[in-house]
Amino acid sequence: MEIEYWRNQHQRMNKDRFLAANAMALLTHTITQPLDLIKTRAQMLQEGKGFNGIGWQKGYYPMTMFNEIMAAGGGYRKFYSKFDAFLVRTVAYTTLRISSFLYFYDWINPDARREARPDYYAMAGYTGGMVAGILYNPFEIVFTRMQVDELYPEQVRWNYRNFVDGLTKVAEEGALFRGSLAHGLKLGGLVSVATGVYDYIKENAFYFFGPILINRLVGTAAGVAVAVTLSMPFDMLRTRMHTMRPLPNGQLPYNGTLDCFSKIMKYEGTSKKMNNLGVMYSGGQAYALRLYAIALISQFAMDRYLGNGLMQEYWQPARYYYAGGLDYDFHDPYTDTYKNILVRNWKVAIGDETFSPDQKHLMLGL
Repeated sequence: MEIEYWRNQHQRMNKDRFLAANAMALLTHTITQPLDLIKTRAQMLQEGKGFNGIGWQKGYYPMTMFNEIMAAGGGYRKFYSKFDAFLVRTVAYTTLRISSFLYFYDWINPDARREARPDYYAMAGYTGGMVAGILYNPFEIVFTRMQVDELYPEQVRWNYRNFVDGLTKVAEEGALFRGSLAHGLKLGGLVSVATGVYDYIKENAFYFFGPILINRLVGTAAGVAVAVTLSMPFDMLRTRMHTMRPLPNGQLPYNGTLDCFSKIMKYEGTSKKMNNLGVMYSGGQAYALRLYAIALISQFAMDRYLGNGLMQEYWQPARYYYAGGLDYDFHDPYTDTYKNILVRNWKVAIGDETFSPDQKHLMLGL
């Protein structure tokens, strides 16, 4: 165990994390990319329109937009815009988001044997998300413009041939980091709360449901709900700033993130015209469904990668070890419940060594 501790003392990005994270990201993003396109186009179509009633903008429903996109021709390939841009964007997003979070998480919490306190975890998540959002902005602005290009008349489209062509033209325009603050705030809100809320709900749901799959489903739903609430308004601002064009007088519609928010609320979300803050969540159904699907698929893929099976379902609520001088939240995946199962299902005739975490590979047949 001491050797394992020193080997994992620093929790930053490494080759294994890079390969596993990007493999899962390519899988989940490929499956859910149609929802991302629908969300982005719903945000664009909302521009300049009042948000009526409580809930969602009337007319911009995911299935309606999906049917319209398919009816326009091009098949499912259209949902991925340019494949090279989709690939580069996915890998860049995953690598920068996880690397930034792990860097600050390791800086705040260098002891790999424990989980950071919730406040430390949130600080690392928000700081890492902010840094990743700003650095990743050039990749996102190119792909976002590709997603909405079809909505414009042909004579004013960007018509990027590929990702490199798009990145070059955006650089010539001087817009590589346009909307980067909103993008950083979006990723910060997403990274800082989703996992923390999920972890808290999943652990305490153990008291009500026991070691069953519903803990994971409920915890994931709660984490996604909070993440959508905190991140989507900034995602709306990012989309508007990434896709804005000069007005007839040569000036840009928005002068910055705060100016963009104030104009959206003034012209689209003002209560004087019976509109509301829901304008910031146009396309929210697709966004929430995509996050939920990505989170669940990633969890099961990670179980498969680690060879855990359903071991995660046997995590009990965190315990506090004051007697040992440890005042932090300590998670032990080999809980009493799981150990009792091992005792009842003794199938590996090796003796007490079977219970060692270092012998995980010997328990795959249980």
